[in-house]
Amino acid sequence: MRTGKIKIWMQLLATIGLALVLVWSGVVIWQGHVNRESAIKQAIDYSHSLHNATMAGLTGMMVTGTVSERHVFLDQIKQLGTIRDVRVLRGEPVSAAFGPGTAKDDSQPDALERQVLLTGEPYFQVETDTQGEYLRAVRPTLALKDSLGKNCLMCHQVPERAVLGVVSMKVSLDKVNEEQSTQRLQSVL
Repeated sequence: MRTGKIKIWMQLLATIGLALVLVWSGVVIWQGHVNRESAIKQAIDYSHSLHNATMAGLTGMMVTGTVSERHVFLDQIKQLGTIRDVRVLRGEPVSAAFGPGTAKDDSQPDALERQVLLTGEPYFQVETDTQGEYLRAVRPTLALKDSLGKNCLMCHQVPERAVLGVVSMKVSLDKVNEEQSTQRLQSVL
């Protein structure tokens, strides 16, 4: 098609329309990216809160002498809506001092859990399986003088900051992804 036969105001209108479509598309894509990054950061923050809640519950059970029933507590955590799985694994110092745990305990760390047990560095990664997308969070539990108001070194005869174990969890991102799709559709409309 030759642009010479198209009136100038129509050419201008078409150019402005094309520019607006490109800009709006870019904004929708960028907004989706920023929202997703924010949602993943919130999931990481949530995993930190859940790690602390898990350790607070287990510490309370240790103090009251009911830690042998920890599987009941951990089963309840697994029932939380966005938690697909949670595992608490003992580190070498805890196993050496208190034994390997019971048959109901998770005792076989996978490669990522072994890595966190060795390094003491947390691991976060978005992964996907047949159930959908989730945040895999593996956080170490360190022996600290002040951990949730308790001195770990009173019961655990280890150097400060030794890795006592890990809390490994899968936080579902299904709801986040659903909300992002809805927001993208609303932005397009």
